[in-house]
Amino acid sequence: MALPRHPATLLRRAGRRLGAAATLLSLAVATAGLGAAPSTAAPATAASAPVPANLTAAGPFRDSFQQDPALDTDPLYGLNVGLDRRQNGVRTTSWTRVSGRWDTTAAPPPYYVQTSHPAQPNRMVFSLGVSAVMLGAPAVADQDGRFTVSTVVDPVVGDTASADWASIVLSRSHRATGYVTNSDVDLGFIVSSSGKLSLFHGGGGETPFWTGTVPAADKYAVSLTVSSGADRALALTVNGTVFPVTAPAGVNRWPSSAFLYLGAYLSDRNSVTTFGDGAGTGVNVSRIDASATAGAKPFVDTFDGSPAGGDHGLNDDLSARQPTVVSANYTAVSGVQGLAASPPAGSVRVNDPVAPNALSFPQGTAAVRLDKPATADLSGTYTVHARLTPAVGSTGGTDAASLLVSNGSGSTGAVDARDVALGLQVQAGGALTLYQGGRQLPLTVGSVTPASDTYDVSLALAAGTAGQATVTVNGTTVFAGPTPAALPRDGYVYLGSRRTTPGAVGTADDLRVTMLGGLDYYGYFDIMDPRDNIDHSPEVAPWTNMNNYIGQDLANPRYSGFLDYCAPASCVLDVYSVVTLKDAQGNITGPDPNAAANLAALRGRIGSNLDKISMIYLLDEPYYHGFTPDQVQTGADQVRTAFPDKPIAYTTDAYNLTRPVPRAADFVGFDHYCAGRGRLQQELATLQGALASPDQHLVLFPESFITGLDHPNGCENSTDAALAADNADYRAMAAQNPRIVYLQNFRWLDSKQPGTMPLTTARQQAIGKAVINATPAGPATGVGVYRPGDRTVSENSHNDTLLGVGPVAGLVTGPDDVVLTGHWNGPGTDTVAVYHRDTATFVLTDDNATPAATVRFGVTGDIPLVGDWSGRGRTTVGVYRPSDQNFYLSDDNATPTYTIKYGNPGWTPLVGNWSGTGTTTIGAYDPTTQMFYLRDSNTPGDADHRFKFGNPGDTPVKGDWDGTGIDTVGIYRSTDRSFYASANEGTVIPYAVVFGNPGDIPLTGNWG
Repeated sequence: MALPRHPATLLRRAGRRLGAAATLLSLAVATAGLGAAPSTAAPATAASAPVPANLTAAGPFRDSFQQDPALDTDPLYGLNVGLDRRQNGVRTTSWTRVSGRWDTTAAPPPYYVQTSHPAQPNRMVFSLGVSAVMLGAPAVADQDGRFTVSTVVDPVVGDTASADWASIVLSRSHRATGYVTNSDVDLGFIVSSSGKLSLFHGGGGETPFWTGTVPAADKYAVSLTVSSGADRALALTVNGTVFPVTAPAGVNRWPSSAFLYLGAYLSDRNSVTTFGDGAGTGVNVSRIDASATAGAKPFVDTFDGSPAGGDHGLNDDLSARQPTVVSANYTAVSGVQGLAASPPAGSVRVNDPVAPNALSFPQGTAAVRLDKPATADLSGTYTVHARLTPAVGSTGGTDAASLLVSNGSGSTGAVDARDVALGLQVQAGGALTLYQGGRQLPLTVGSVTPASDTYDVSLALAAGTAGQATVTVNGTTVFAGPTPAALPRDGYVYLGSRRTTPGAVGTADDLRVTMLGGLDYYGYFDIMDPRDNIDHSPEVAPWTNMNNYIGQDLANPRYSGFLDYCAPASCVLDVYSVVTLKDAQGNITGPDPNAAANLAALRGRIGSNLDKISMIYLLDEPYYHGFTPDQVQTGADQVRTAFPDKPIAYTTDAYNLTRPVPRAADFVGFDHYCAGRGRLQQELATLQGALASPDQHLVLFPESFITGLDHPNGCENSTDAALAADNADYRAMAAQNPRIVYLQNFRWLDSKQPGTMPLTTARQQAIGKAVINATPAGPATGVGVYRPGDRTVSENSHNDTLLGVGPVAGLVTGPDDVVLTGHWNGPGTDTVAVYHRDTATFVLTDDNATPAATVRFGVTGDIPLVGDWSGRGRTTVGVYRPSDQNFYLSDDNATPTYTIKYGNPGWTPLVGNWSGTGTTTIGAYDPTTQMFYLRDSNTPGDADHRFKFGNPGDTPVKGDWDGTGIDTVGIYRSTDRSFYASANEGTVIPYAVVFGNPGDIPLTGNWG
């Protein structure tokens, strides 16, 4: 594929119809020279600074279970009926039905758990075996580090001798099943009918870590107070008897936030368990987090209780310690200005014994990046909050902690770096400094008096040229107004520590963001088709966090119980059935004139399950169905009126991408099945250009099946393997564009799908699990240049922000020296090395400045190479010898591990992780034909991949341009200083950027 020589326009990267094959994507880029001062915008003209969102709302919760037994009817059985009448406290919170078992995640039928059954009024009733329910907001500790759960329970009604039991389970995970001995249980309590008491901690199997007894009784008043402090204490009270308990060995601290599960184990299906005394005492929680699960957008990380894994807990147990629908991972960075470098191992830890239930920096200056950006929603703003402790136990001195938002996806996390959009540094003694672009901004309050060693910090940013921000510390506004430069719509969050006192430990905790960009949600369109009303969500639950229920108007009581099974803010409700008119065949003929009233009635039927709804899906492809722009906008406005606090999703088709997008839509999507990545990227760019607001986010619809799989709307003339590859392309597109937040696969037909489409299903499972578990993946490759004139290296983030410029004059000794990049001591950030041609010597650095190793390998005239030749996790050296076309690759930086003859005279060697296995393998580029020949193994043989990419005179490069763990080729065009990346073997350009100045030499690497 020949590339355009002179790009002219900027492509903003970003149908239920079948499409043609992929077409060439011409990608043009904005220029970015080096060496100039950071660009600034005129001061913002917005009327006022943004008000920080309240992300830490919390308070008491009480469910009395008191309601009319007549409401205990099929299919809701009273579980979430009338919550506004029977609950009080900080907010109404629904219950979710879960399995309560050890052997399945599928919850039992709804009649297993009922509220206010006629035979047991004003109680929550469990029967027919094993089951459980989860409260939809986590219990959270107060300022003293404690929370209490209390209730009255009768394990087996009418029996005081049985071994059957009722349970109270506390788990950080909102995806637990509620069984008391499962590994995801932080604290499990059971009381048997005979008065036997047991406490369990996950992973301990069926053996409790504590047991006790009370006299048998017909009911047990239970109170459980959990301390997340250093005492590791529990206060268990049963029928007035107090049992002080200490956590078992291995538990540094009890979590400060945990979801509550109530459950029952009944061996006799005729037995009944009840919670509540029937007189108004149901279940009480001293404090719940009213923000974390209030909607689908927020992100919270408690940093609680994760075990110390290979990266010292930084990315362990993320989906458990993050109670929100959205999960995200982290990257440790240096926290120091300049070129990227990994901090020393152990510099960043989570739940370390020195600082339990917190993110800590025990070895000095360092920082972490949240690997998804904070993003503005339709309000045009976003808020970031964290609790910063500059030095544990100290309220004086200059040790400092920072919370910052960077323009760059690969920053070092230094608060005073030029890529910082807005960053606050707070010292242990309360002194404050606010930075933007390396410059200090004036504060209205320059310091706060420390009430403790910890500071509550919030940054609220109005994105774009509005350039307004508000900064608060411990509730005091220290800055409010315009900033000199524009603020990013997608800004990367960093937490950092700068130590000046030997031995001091800084921490950060309770990170909260109003919304994250990047791929946050994964699920299926039409998970419960109205033609059969079978809820397939349990089949896909292990790899989804948000599924779409189409046409479910809840008018038929028989099918209205599915919301009881939805986790908080996890179910999309498609309202087409109440906003459209249909003919006798069910075809949509236009908008329903009674839509507003219908939506209000639907809102009433949802009732107390409203917190289960993540978003309202307006209507699939309204323009395809003949709607006018005014009708589409009216429909969106009607939904907003009926559901003012719920995001709205709107989807169009590939043939109406330029038609007006409703202003009220938070999420905007389109589909064009079987079209290929190239065409999809073109169409996505078109749609982004038509958005009503730059703060609308994007949804894509990957294909799930081919035509003939019990459904006519599949991909024709395709295969399971092709659709699996297409799904990988959708994931790669989302990795390139942080505005793509949701992949909603087109339909899950039934449990047969894994058998009929095994490769596609396996790919979807892998993608989905990575999304909901926030599985760490390598960052997308950034570009850079070496400038021979002043012997400096400059690094640019993948999202086109200059990260740092560093001198390498101390390493470069002559004009023929070659600058290389790699991770020489193991996985992490790439740092520079220099190859001296005259002596065939590599000089490797860990800090981009100081030689860490000097390696002589090869002979004069060789071309230097670096890579991970055997997939061992670190970069070692190699050479290509043009005289005999041999690759000599070393695993020990001393002797050749592989000697491979490959290529022809005049070809340029190029190595990369072409197979995605983590092993760097050989390849070659023919500059006369612009053909690439790549091998998936370090062995002789024919090319596994061969294709044309680029124009004459281009320089070949390589990188993991999508952050998917697979290297692909690219080229650098010196005539216009442009990098062009390749995907799908040269048929698609997923990424392009202009960087550097004339005469620069291209570099690529992982800058963190």
